[in-house]
Amino acid sequence: MHTRPRSRSGRNSTGSAQLVGFGLGGLLLTVLAPRTAIALTAAGFLCSALLLRFGTRARPARAAGAATAVGSGSGTGSARTSPLAGFRAVLGDRRLRALTLLFWLPPVFTIAPEALLAPYADAVGAGTAALGVMMCALPVGTIAGELWAGSFLGPETRSRLVAPLAAAGLLPLLVYAVRPGVPVVLAALLAVGLAQAHTLGLDRWYVDAVPEELRGRAMTLLGTGLMAFQGVGMALAGLAAEFAPAHLVVVGAAVLGTAVVLLLLAGLRSATRGSGPRNETGPTAK
Repeated sequence: MHTRPRSRSGRNSTGSAQLVGFGLGGLLLTVLAPRTAIALTAAGFLCSALLLRFGTRARPARAAGAATAVGSGSGTGSARTSPLAGFRAVLGDRRLRALTLLFWLPPVFTIAPEALLAPYADAVGAGTAALGVMMCALPVGTIAGELWAGSFLGPETRSRLVAPLAAAGLLPLLVYAVRPGVPVVLAALLAVGLAQAHTLGLDRWYVDAVPEELRGRAMTLLGTGLMAFQGVGMALAGLAAEFAPAHLVVVGAAVLGTAVVLLLLAGLRSATRGSGPRNETGPTAK
Protein backbone atom coordinates (compact mmCIF):
# COMPACT_ATOMS: atom_id res chain seq x y z
CA MET A 1 0.00 0.00 0.00
CA HIS A 2 1.26 3.46 -0.87
CA THR A 3 1.11 6.66 1.09
CA ARG A 4 1.37 10.35 0.40
CA PRO A 5 3.67 11.87 -2.20
CA ARG A 6 7.18 12.31 -0.87
CA SER A 7 10.79 12.29 -1.98
CA ARG A 8 12.22 9.31 -3.82
CA SER A 9 14.30 8.32 -0.79
CA GLY A 10 11.19 8.56 1.38
CA ARG A 11 9.24 6.32 -0.99
CA ASN A 12 11.98 3.72 -1.13
CA SER A 13 12.33 3.75 2.66
CA THR A 14 8.60 3.20 3.02
CA GLY A 15 8.57 0.41 0.45
CA SER A 16 11.56 -1.27 2.08
CA ALA A 17 9.90 -1.03 5.48
CA GLN A 18 6.78 -2.62 3.99
CA LEU A 19 8.82 -5.57 2.72
CA VAL A 20 10.50 -5.95 6.12
CA GLY A 21 7.04 -5.88 7.69
CA PHE A 22 5.85 -8.68 5.42
CA GLY A 23 8.86 -10.76 6.41
CA LEU A 24 8.48 -10.12 10.13
CA GLY A 25 4.76 -10.80 9.91
CA GLY A 26 5.46 -14.15 8.30
CA LEU A 27 7.96 -15.02 11.02
CA LEU A 28 5.49 -14.02 13.73
CA LEU A 29 2.84 -16.30 12.25
CA THR A 30 5.16 -19.27 12.64
CA VAL A 31 5.11 -18.87 16.44
CA LEU A 32 1.92 -16.91 17.15
CA ALA A 33 -1.76 -17.21 16.31
CA PRO A 34 -3.00 -14.66 13.74
CA ARG A 35 -5.17 -12.98 16.38
CA THR A 36 -2.16 -12.43 18.63
CA ALA A 37 -0.07 -11.08 15.75
CA ILE A 38 -2.83 -8.59 14.88
CA ALA A 39 -3.05 -7.53 18.53
CA LEU A 40 0.71 -6.88 18.54
CA THR A 41 0.32 -4.83 15.35
CA ALA A 42 -2.42 -2.74 16.98
CA ALA A 43 -0.19 -2.21 20.00
CA GLY A 44 2.57 -1.02 17.67
CA PHE A 45 0.25 1.56 16.13
CA LEU A 46 -0.74 2.74 19.60
CA CYS A 47 2.92 3.14 20.58
CA SER A 48 3.55 5.12 17.38
CA ALA A 49 0.63 7.42 18.16
CA LEU A 50 1.90 7.99 21.71
CA LEU A 51 5.40 8.69 20.41
CA LEU A 52 4.06 11.28 17.95
CA ARG A 53 1.90 12.87 20.64
CA PHE A 54 4.44 13.07 23.45
CA GLY A 55 7.80 12.65 21.72
CA THR A 56 7.66 15.49 19.20
CA ARG A 57 7.75 19.23 19.70
CA ALA A 58 4.83 21.42 18.70
CA ARG A 59 5.83 23.68 15.82
CA PRO A 60 3.65 26.63 14.78
CA ALA A 61 2.43 26.65 11.21
CA ARG A 62 4.20 28.99 8.80
CA ALA A 63 2.25 32.20 8.23
CA ALA A 64 0.69 32.29 4.81
CA GLY A 65 0.61 36.09 4.49
CA ALA A 66 -2.22 37.77 2.73
CA ALA A 67 -5.26 35.89 1.55
CA THR A 68 -4.49 34.09 -1.67
CA ALA A 69 -6.87 32.77 -4.28
CA VAL A 70 -5.67 29.79 -6.29
CA GLY A 71 -6.23 29.95 -10.04
CA SER A 72 -8.22 32.45 -11.98
CA GLY A 73 -11.87 32.51 -11.14
CA SER A 74 -11.62 29.72 -8.56
CA GLY A 75 -12.99 31.87 -5.75
CA THR A 76 -11.26 29.80 -3.14
CA GLY A 77 -10.31 32.38 -0.56
CA SER A 78 -7.49 32.29 1.96
CA ALA A 79 -5.32 29.27 2.70
CA ARG A 80 -4.81 30.47 6.26
CA THR A 81 -8.35 31.04 7.48
CA SER A 82 -9.40 27.46 8.23
CA PRO A 83 -8.85 23.84 7.18
CA LEU A 84 -12.04 24.11 5.15
CA ALA A 85 -10.62 27.11 3.30
CA GLY A 86 -7.50 25.11 2.42
CA PHE A 87 -9.70 22.25 1.24
CA ARG A 88 -11.68 24.61 -0.98
CA ALA A 89 -8.50 26.25 -2.26
CA VAL A 90 -7.13 22.92 -3.50
CA LEU A 91 -10.28 21.28 -4.81
CA GLY A 92 -11.80 24.53 -6.05
CA ASP A 93 -9.13 24.92 -8.70
CA ARG A 94 -9.68 22.72 -11.79
CA ARG A 95 -6.03 21.87 -12.33
CA LEU A 96 -5.27 21.10 -8.69
CA ARG A 97 -8.46 19.08 -8.43
CA ALA A 98 -7.51 16.98 -11.44
CA LEU A 99 -3.99 16.40 -10.11
CA THR A 100 -5.32 15.52 -6.66
CA LEU A 101 -7.78 13.02 -8.08
CA LEU A 102 -4.95 11.44 -10.12
CA PHE A 103 -3.32 10.65 -6.80
CA TRP A 104 -6.48 9.63 -4.97
CA LEU A 105 -8.54 7.51 -7.36
CA PRO A 106 -6.12 5.07 -9.09
CA PRO A 107 -5.09 3.44 -5.77
CA VAL A 108 -8.75 2.51 -5.20
CA PHE A 109 -8.28 0.04 -8.06
CA THR A 110 -4.57 -0.75 -7.68
CA ILE A 111 -5.17 -2.04 -4.15
CA ALA A 112 -7.68 -4.67 -5.33
CA PRO A 113 -5.19 -7.48 -6.13
CA GLU A 114 -3.37 -6.92 -2.83
CA ALA A 115 -6.63 -6.93 -0.91
CA LEU A 116 -7.71 -10.21 -2.53
CA LEU A 117 -4.40 -12.07 -2.63
CA ALA A 118 -5.31 -14.44 0.19
CA PRO A 119 -8.60 -15.68 -1.32
CA TYR A 120 -7.02 -15.81 -4.79
CA ALA A 121 -4.08 -17.86 -3.53
CA ASP A 122 -6.52 -20.23 -1.87
CA ALA A 123 -8.57 -20.51 -5.06
CA VAL A 124 -5.54 -21.50 -7.19
CA GLY A 125 -4.12 -23.81 -4.54
CA ALA A 126 -1.07 -21.70 -3.68
CA GLY A 127 0.49 -22.21 -0.26
CA THR A 128 1.36 -19.66 2.39
CA ALA A 129 4.92 -19.29 1.11
CA ALA A 130 3.66 -18.43 -2.38
CA LEU A 131 1.18 -16.00 -0.86
CA GLY A 132 3.98 -14.23 0.99
CA VAL A 133 6.02 -13.91 -2.21
CA MET A 134 3.02 -12.54 -4.10
CA MET A 135 2.41 -9.97 -1.38
CA CYS A 136 5.94 -8.67 -1.90
CA ALA A 137 5.69 -8.45 -5.69
CA LEU A 138 3.90 -5.13 -6.06
CA PRO A 139 6.03 -3.19 -3.52
CA VAL A 140 9.20 -4.70 -5.02
CA GLY A 141 8.10 -3.51 -8.46
CA THR A 142 7.28 -0.06 -7.06
CA ILE A 143 10.70 0.31 -5.46
CA ALA A 144 12.47 -0.89 -8.60
CA GLY A 145 10.45 1.39 -10.87
CA GLU A 146 11.05 4.47 -8.75
CA LEU A 147 14.75 3.71 -8.37
CA TRP A 148 15.02 3.38 -12.15
CA ALA A 149 13.05 6.54 -12.90
CA GLY A 150 14.69 8.58 -10.17
CA SER A 151 18.24 7.46 -10.89
CA PHE A 152 18.41 7.14 -14.67
CA LEU A 153 15.75 9.48 -16.07
CA GLY A 154 15.77 13.25 -16.16
CA PRO A 155 12.83 15.45 -15.06
CA GLU A 156 11.55 15.95 -18.61
CA THR A 157 11.58 12.22 -19.38
CA ARG A 158 9.83 11.42 -16.09
CA SER A 159 7.19 14.00 -16.97
CA ARG A 160 6.63 12.53 -20.44
CA LEU A 161 6.14 9.07 -18.91
CA VAL A 162 3.38 10.15 -16.51
CA ALA A 163 0.45 9.76 -18.90
CA PRO A 164 1.46 6.49 -20.66
CA LEU A 165 2.52 4.73 -17.46
CA ALA A 166 -0.55 5.90 -15.55
CA ALA A 167 -2.87 4.85 -18.39
CA ALA A 168 -1.27 1.40 -18.80
CA GLY A 169 -0.47 0.78 -15.14
CA LEU A 170 -3.45 -1.47 -14.43
CA LEU A 171 -3.55 -3.36 -17.72
CA PRO A 172 -1.25 -6.21 -16.55
CA LEU A 173 -4.02 -7.20 -14.13
CA LEU A 174 -6.17 -8.30 -17.08
CA VAL A 175 -4.27 -11.62 -17.02
CA TYR A 176 -6.37 -12.47 -13.96
CA ALA A 177 -9.19 -13.22 -16.41
CA VAL A 178 -7.67 -16.67 -17.06
CA ARG A 179 -6.97 -17.38 -13.37
CA PRO A 180 -3.19 -17.68 -13.84
CA GLY A 181 -0.82 -19.43 -11.51
CA VAL A 182 1.68 -17.87 -9.16
CA PRO A 183 4.45 -17.03 -11.72
CA VAL A 184 2.11 -15.06 -13.99
CA VAL A 185 0.52 -13.26 -11.04
CA LEU A 186 3.99 -12.33 -9.79
CA ALA A 187 4.90 -10.91 -13.19
CA ALA A 188 1.64 -8.94 -13.39
CA LEU A 189 2.03 -7.45 -9.92
CA LEU A 190 5.65 -6.55 -10.59
CA ALA A 191 4.58 -4.77 -13.79
CA VAL A 192 1.88 -2.83 -11.94
CA GLY A 193 4.47 -1.81 -9.37
CA LEU A 194 6.97 -0.73 -12.03
CA ALA A 195 4.32 1.52 -13.58
CA GLN A 196 4.14 3.45 -10.31
CA ALA A 197 7.31 5.20 -11.49
CA HIS A 198 4.92 7.70 -13.08
CA THR A 199 4.23 9.20 -9.66
CA LEU A 200 7.68 10.84 -9.62
CA GLY A 201 6.69 13.03 -12.54
CA LEU A 202 3.21 13.51 -11.09
CA ASP A 203 4.75 14.71 -7.83
CA ARG A 204 6.64 17.38 -9.74
CA TRP A 205 3.49 18.51 -11.54
CA TYR A 206 1.65 18.80 -8.24
CA VAL A 207 4.39 20.73 -6.42
CA ASP A 208 4.77 23.12 -9.35
CA ALA A 209 1.02 23.73 -9.51
CA VAL A 210 0.47 24.47 -5.81
CA PRO A 211 1.31 28.00 -4.61
CA GLU A 212 3.96 28.01 -1.90
CA GLU A 213 1.68 29.47 0.78
CA LEU A 214 -0.80 26.63 0.21
CA ARG A 215 1.70 23.80 -0.15
CA GLY A 216 1.61 22.50 3.44
CA ARG A 217 -2.16 22.22 3.53
CA ALA A 218 -2.27 20.77 0.03
CA MET A 219 0.24 18.01 0.84
CA THR A 220 -1.58 17.17 4.08
CA LEU A 221 -4.89 16.97 2.26
CA LEU A 222 -3.29 14.86 -0.47
CA GLY A 223 -1.81 12.34 1.95
CA THR A 224 -4.97 12.09 4.06
CA GLY A 225 -7.16 11.55 1.04
CA LEU A 226 -4.79 8.98 -0.43
CA MET A 227 -4.84 6.83 2.70
CA ALA A 228 -8.63 7.18 2.96
CA PHE A 229 -9.19 6.14 -0.64
CA GLN A 230 -6.86 3.15 -0.25
CA GLY A 231 -9.03 2.01 2.64
CA VAL A 232 -12.14 2.52 0.53
CA GLY A 233 -10.55 0.49 -2.25
CA MET A 234 -9.80 -2.43 0.06
CA ALA A 235 -13.34 -2.35 1.45
CA LEU A 236 -14.89 -2.23 -2.02
CA ALA A 237 -12.70 -5.09 -3.25
CA GLY A 238 -13.73 -7.21 -0.29
CA LEU A 239 -17.39 -6.35 -0.80
CA ALA A 240 -17.22 -7.19 -4.52
CA ALA A 241 -15.54 -10.51 -3.70
CA GLU A 242 -18.66 -11.47 -1.75
CA PHE A 243 -20.57 -11.58 -5.03
CA ALA A 244 -17.93 -12.53 -7.62
CA PRO A 245 -14.75 -14.63 -7.74
CA ALA A 246 -11.60 -12.79 -6.68
CA HIS A 247 -10.00 -13.00 -10.13
CA LEU A 248 -13.00 -11.36 -11.80
CA VAL A 249 -13.02 -8.59 -9.21
CA VAL A 250 -9.38 -7.83 -10.05
CA VAL A 251 -10.17 -7.78 -13.78
CA GLY A 252 -13.08 -5.42 -13.15
CA ALA A 253 -10.82 -3.17 -11.07
CA ALA A 254 -8.29 -3.06 -13.92
CA VAL A 255 -10.93 -2.10 -16.50
CA LEU A 256 -12.67 0.50 -14.34
CA GLY A 257 -9.39 1.90 -13.04
CA THR A 258 -7.99 2.35 -16.54
CA ALA A 259 -11.15 4.17 -17.63
CA VAL A 260 -10.96 6.45 -14.59
CA VAL A 261 -7.29 7.27 -15.23
CA LEU A 262 -7.98 8.11 -18.88
CA LEU A 263 -10.84 10.42 -17.87
CA LEU A 264 -8.67 12.12 -15.24
CA LEU A 265 -5.82 12.64 -17.70
CA ALA A 266 -8.24 14.16 -20.19
CA GLY A 267 -9.63 16.41 -17.45
CA LEU A 268 -6.12 17.49 -16.44
CA ARG A 269 -5.24 18.30 -20.06
CA SER A 270 -8.39 20.38 -20.40
CA ALA A 271 -7.83 22.18 -17.09
CA THR A 272 -4.20 22.92 -17.94
CA ARG A 273 -5.13 24.27 -21.36
CA GLY A 274 -7.76 26.53 -19.82
CA SER A 275 -5.92 27.79 -16.75
CA GLY A 276 -2.33 28.45 -17.66
CA PRO A 277 0.80 27.63 -19.65
CA ARG A 278 2.39 24.25 -19.83
CA ASN A 279 6.15 23.74 -19.90
CA GLU A 280 8.13 20.75 -21.10
CA THR A 281 7.77 18.97 -17.78
CA GLY A 282 4.00 19.22 -17.44
CA PRO A 283 1.45 21.58 -15.85
CA THR A 284 2.94 24.71 -14.31
CA ALA A 285 1.70 27.14 -11.74
CA LYS A 286 0.36 30.39 -13.01
